[in-house]
Amino acid sequence: MRRLPPTARSVGGLFFPQRTELGLDARAVTPELVRTVCHLATEVRSFERVSVVMKRVWGVEISDTTINRLARQVGGELSEREANQQQGGDKEVVVPAMAVVCCDGGRIRTREPGRGRGVRLSGETGWRETKNALFDRMTPQGEHCPGVDPCPQLPSSFRSVKKVAEIAGKALPEVRDVGGEGEQVPERIVYRGPRRVLRTVLSSMACSEDFGRMMEREARRRRFFEAPRRAFLGDGLPWNWSIWKEHFPDFTPILDFIHVLQYLYQAAEALGEDEQAGWSLYVEHVTLCWAGRVDQVIAELTAACQRQGVDPGEKLPEEHPLKPVTDAVRYLDNNRQRMKYPEYRKAGLPVTSAPMESLIKQINMRVKGTEMFWDDPAGAEAILHLRAASLCDDDRLNEYLKTRPGHPFIRRSTSLNAA
Repeated sequence: MRRLPPTARSVGGLFFPQRTELGLDARAVTPELVRTVCHLATEVRSFERVSVVMKRVWGVEISDTTINRLARQVGGELSEREANQQQGGDKEVVVPAMAVVCCDGGRIRTREPGRGRGVRLSGETGWRETKNALFDRMTPQGEHCPGVDPCPQLPSSFRSVKKVAEIAGKALPEVRDVGGEGEQVPERIVYRGPRRVLRTVLSSMACSEDFGRMMEREARRRRFFEAPRRAFLGDGLPWNWSIWKEHFPDFTPILDFIHVLQYLYQAAEALGEDEQAGWSLYVEHVTLCWAGRVDQVIAELTAACQRQGVDPGEKLPEEHPLKPVTDAVRYLDNNRQRMKYPEYRKAGLPVTSAPMESLIKQINMRVKGTEMFWDDPAGAEAILHLRAASLCDDDRLNEYLKTRPGHPFIRRSTSLNAA
């Protein structure tokens, strides 16, 4: 049995010096304590709250500064590990029947290191873009018949006033929903895309070129390039499709249908004489896009602009009433080759990036909030890698922490120690 120093005590396998009023420092932590702190730091909203949880659950005081230092150190190690192209673990990786890659941008607030809380970089607002990627091993829902469209009709959720307004981020319009008073309620139509089996996650502040290489390495570790069915989902961000073209050209490119819905709703809202007319136009156009008839929608929106003397290719000022319409025309035209939705559904592939949107929310839960700033770049990069690892289904954060070399009472010799 390991002997404790006379001034230390053990709680649940964690060793703590009897100096709790001062808080622990990097010389007094064990690998098990690091593991506990890192898991809490990825799930709890702030390092200060982690400190409170540790005190209430373990009865031990650990300063938020120490927790910050430990989380940053481990997150930095994960980032460095990725930069050195090191593969983790010896677990057998199964070739997926269906491999789906999604990527999207997020936002994180940063500050200049060593300048105090909330101090932003000179000349900048403090907001920086993050790159996020999702790697899903998937399988079809139920009995999927190749070549048969499992959902040829528009799902009910995409013609629900309340749901669509929520997706589009708009106020609820006063219009009759499908199946309103005096109308026959149609049978509810539900789109059931493929089911997730296992996911892994990447998140970084790297530029798109570096992030694309990170994504390709992760996909190769997961043996995604060997999958018989492969899909790459994204919205209209140019860097998404630059990454697809450079690193995933053999994956079927799919424009997320949710973003299409948002553009169509805003365009119809701008064109409708009243809310009811706008809603009817939206339902017509979104139904056509679901059926793969995007060219017809582009033609109708283009004609609507021309009737009012507006060139649909013109970039209008923000206050122009037809700007949502020209934006929709441009968006659909730029992405029409990635909008063959009936073909994708017949192949059993997903057509929405709802899991990606959910992932962004899960990452933001920890890194984005009022008065929440991260040192740029090391602190921000560290927390993104730590949070991403904690969200992976392969338990990679725990596996890394269990095998991570460490010395309980000796400060690690690394530049990552500095908080």
